[in-house]
Amino acid sequence: GKNFHWDNFPLFQRILYLPFAILLFCFVPLVVLLDSIFRKSDILFVSPQMLSKSSIKSGQSPSFDVSEVEKSDMNQTMQVSEEESRIFSFFRERIHRPIFRMFVYHFLEMVFLVALGLSMYDPKDQSSKVEFWYYDYMTYIFVVSYFLEDLVDIFGRYRNFFSSFWNIYSLLNHTLFMLGGCLEFYGFKQIKGDNRAIVSGNHVVNVGATFVSIAASMSFFSTVRFLLLHRKLGPVVVCIIRVLKDTAIIFVLFFIIYVSFAIGTFSMFKPFTLSHNNITGDGFKMKADDLANVKGLFSAMFWRLFDPGENDLASIIKDGEVSMQFSHFVGLAFWAVYQAILVILLVNIFIAMMNTTYMNVSQCADLEWKYSKSYYQVQFLTPRAVLPPPFRLIYYYAKLMYRTKSNEALKADRETKIREYIILLHKLVTTKKKSDEENSIQDDFSDLRQDIQNIVSEKQKAMHVEIHELKEMIVGLKNEMRLLNSVASE
Repeated sequence: GKNFHWDNFPLFQRILYLPFAILLFCFVPLVVLLDSIFRKSDILFVSPQMLSKSSIKSGQSPSFDVSEVEKSDMNQTMQVSEEESRIFSFFRERIHRPIFRMFVYHFLEMVFLVALGLSMYDPKDQSSKVEFWYYDYMTYIFVVSYFLEDLVDIFGRYRNFFSSFWNIYSLLNHTLFMLGGCLEFYGFKQIKGDNRAIVSGNHVVNVGATFVSIAASMSFFSTVRFLLLHRKLGPVVVCIIRVLKDTAIIFVLFFIIYVSFAIGTFSMFKPFTLSHNNITGDGFKMKADDLANVKGLFSAMFWRLFDPGENDLASIIKDGEVSMQFSHFVGLAFWAVYQAILVILLVNIFIAMMNTTYMNVSQCADLEWKYSKSYYQVQFLTPRAVLPPPFRLIYYYAKLMYRTKSNEALKADRETKIREYIILLHKLVTTKKKSDEENSIQDDFSDLRQDIQNIVSEKQKAMHVEIHELKEMIVGLKNEMRLLNSVASE
């Protein structure tokens, strides 16, 4: 959580937090089930911060005044968040801490590896009969849970699932477990007892046991990923993963070279065998028939990658001496070219690629390590990380209940919002009506005032016109009087 600062705790408290987290997790599945059945089923999906924000929002009152009737309606419709009980609040705060989820996840991984190791060692094994012990059942439960989780991840985030090396590795590992377990279960029904040594190596029970053994080795190797959390060992893990990718590239090239030379070698040496009954003393023969039969050919050519030499495998002899005739010499040279390509060219290219990869990673080791570490830790931020396999089914049940109850809550909330909207709309219409009435009275006074001003202005204009006309009449009378006076004087 935001109020839980792991880096500020001393080492002693960090060590004690591990047993505390494991003890607390023993009650988490029960608490989640109780919350899913009797409450809102949101303890996994709503953090304490989100809950506090929703409580504040739900407790807000409207900013406008309403009538008593409207207040009573709103009190009935508005959802008021009740204070959560201390027990659920305690668990909600703890399970939403990523460090808690990490401790639980790695502890369950260790439990799975211990159960797997006991199942492989099987101290109570008896060859006379097939028996299943508690560690066998634990291993089966973990494997099935992991495999189902891989399938869910593929369909849930199919675009990003195959972009990670560890996702592909996990899918391959758990697929081998499931395939091998099914073959073993079917094979043990065909044989009596638990002694696989008495049946063929191609028997279905031995094939299944081989797949399970490979998968067990892969499971223990996957603990390397835990080292990404360590600052010193994390960059080394990143280099190992990158080098494994280079190994895959070299293996493709090796396979092409291997098949190409195997076909040519077998074609040249298949006439020669060590069957002395069919070849006379004067005939040509090989010192060893490894390259003249299919089983020996693929074995001899593969192990030359780690142990070059053995020129006698391609030598054709007659009368105790190595033949250097054309076809015999070309066969020996062909064998030498194959080993030269493997040992001198391919192996050195692989070493150079590993050196280049290591140099590229070491130059930005801190950045590469931080990215890989963050990618690993981001899985603990999702709600389902609270319940790792094999408890993941409880998470899916809680998720289903949460969606069901959330839909009901959304429906009720939608009805509440509709009622609130109607009340608000009624309030706005009433307010608008009163405002329009007040504005209409003011408008009437303004119109009356404007009318009076217009009438007064028109009267003033008319008076100005009349005064102007009187002035003109007076001026005209004065002119006539002057004219009469001038006539009378004459």
